[in-house]
Amino acid sequence: MKRSVQVVVAIAGNTLTEALRQRTLNVVILFSLVMLAGSDFFTQFTFQEEFKFLKDLAYAVISIGGLLVALMGAAQLIPAEIERRTLYTTLSKPVRRMEFILGKYLGLLALLTLMTVLLSVVFAGVLWHQERSTLADYGLDPGAPMSEEQQRLVDQVLAQSRDPAMVQAVLLVWFKLAVTAAISVAFSTIATSTIFIVSTTLMVYFTGHLQAVARQMWLHEAGDAGWVKQGVLGLVSWLVPDFQAYNLIDEIIAGNAVLWADTLGIAGYSVVYALVVLAAAGLAFQDREL
Repeated sequence: MKRSVQVVVAIAGNTLTEALRQRTLNVVILFSLVMLAGSDFFTQFTFQEEFKFLKDLAYAVISIGGLLVALMGAAQLIPAEIERRTLYTTLSKPVRRMEFILGKYLGLLALLTLMTVLLSVVFAGVLWHQERSTLADYGLDPGAPMSEEQQRLVDQVLAQSRDPAMVQAVLLVWFKLAVTAAISVAFSTIATSTIFIVSTTLMVYFTGHLQAVARQMWLHEAGDAGWVKQGVLGLVSWLVPDFQAYNLIDEIIAGNAVLWADTLGIAGYSVVYALVVLAAAGLAFQDREL
């Protein structure tokens, strides 16, 4: 057990190092950072709308940037190892194929975590700058004496810029990316074409946003739908992740309260789904002729 953990950690570390050397991934991360850092230049609304715009943009940048990293990173993990023939050297050592896949996935997940943390720090800085700018526009200083109306305005600004629920939103984005990365890694174990891996992962990603609709149709139209349609709906309902569950992010951005129990429930769902996908990928890779 200890040896397996050491092997997985070593592969994950090497994967992270290799990923950080790839120009394409670095360009995506850098572009995301620049977009986020410059986001407050696009705000010309009321301060409530400005903060909502910043949050919408921030989570969109993290989601899209993370999706691109997950797609391009996973698409180059195992296929690149096969092309360079380094996979054969690695597996000739006492390294199990499942350990190899898990290490690759954790390395990619470490990269996504690093990116999410960096973007979150920049996002916090943007919110802090917007908070200072908004208070200055109204001539307000939180530490100075003020009227009841001014204090109410300060409280509204601080509630927007220092909303603790934003931590929940970042976690939900990260878990969604973790599931997407697991799917992309799984496809990379059965294919060598980067285009195939990226396109199939994107297909699952977008289908996942309609999974709840497919599940409802599968459950309530069993007698009306043909067997082919029913079979397709059943496959989508059981195999494709329900990405609509992560729409709690929209509720958080809108300022609605979201229970931590709901966030943790989605986190648990994400972990279980990713583990099942990786286990299936391990079985498929175990039987693959290299």
